[in-house]
Amino acid sequence: MADAATAVQDQVLETITTAQDATLKVLKGWTDTLASAPALSEYYVAPKVDSFYGFAEKLWATEKEFFVKLLEVATEAGKKVPDAAKKTASAATPK
Repeated sequence: MADAATAVQDQVLETITTAQDATLKVLKGWTDTLASAPALSEYYVAPKVDSFYGFAEKLWATEKEFFVKLLEVATEAGKKVPDAAKKTASAATPK
């Protein structure tokens, strides 16, 4: 099962990388095409990328924390459920 999960993860990362490479290639083409246009730098200020990554990092941390807590709850449930199931089964068994 771990091999299947790793294969899926590798495929997702490869797909994302391919899409990113294609996007960069298109943007480079546009940049080369627009190189002859008048300078826009006087009128356009690029957004601060750090703020976007800061949000993404916070989102990832929140999701990671949730997932870890979810696994903890599932682990505890896994420890308790078999005992409860045994009790229920023994109570339901005719004597």
